[in-house]
Amino acid sequence: MADQENAAPEDPRVTARQVKDYLRAHPQFLADNMPLLAELLPGLAPRGEGNVLDLQSFVVERLRREVEELKLSAKALISNARSNMSIQERTLQAALAVLDAQGMDSLARIVTDELPVVLQVDVVTFAFEPGLPKSAAVYVQELPSGGLDQLMGERVAARLREAVGGEQPLYGAAASLVASDALVRLEPGEGLPQGVLALGTRTEGSFHPQQGTELLGFLARVVEHTVRRWAQQPAA
Repeated sequence: MADQENAAPEDPRVTARQVKDYLRAHPQFLADNMPLLAELLPGLAPRGEGNVLDLQSFVVERLRREVEELKLSAKALISNARSNMSIQERTLQAALAVLDAQGMDSLARIVTDELPVVLQVDVVTFAFEPGLPKSAAVYVQELPSGGLDQLMGERVAARLREAVGGEQPLYGAAASLVASDALVRLEPGEGLPQGVLALGTRTEGSFHPQQGTELLGFLARVVEHTVRRWAQQPAA
């Protein structure tokens, strides 16, 4: 008696394995309880008279839905692949345009006039902290000393912003157009100051932190190379 009182109560929960074992041991259970099966699987349709359900139609319908879901997934995958290829192609075109610059004046024109068309954004510009030679500084936006880290965060290579207000030091007269942007740090080296390559759009949410920045980083390296090449050249 004492042993029965002290015995631990059995676990009242029924496991999935127990249910399967029971149904295998009692195959007639489902046949005798078709209304319950129809309640659990609403897609089952009655067939004919009596306690009969059309399992074949249910299976076919489920397979049809799965096929449609696979088709949608495949379409999304193809669309993303095409979009990525298009972005990569545009980035390479932008890099070739930058490399074609014949001086800082030419580079500034390419960045501000040609790159927005190639990259399908509204504004592209670049800005540097003080320290560029005067012959080069005249062609770029100027940031205050330490302004780059304030803008992007210390040692942050790229920052994508879903929503921004007008950034006058970056975009100048075009600041009111920019509602979302991508910022990539420029480090040309050889005693030249740090800067930023900025791509802005008028559509909020065009850029967001979940997007990759590898292609933007590649384009920034090309711009760095070109700035390093031309910044210390005397004006023509």
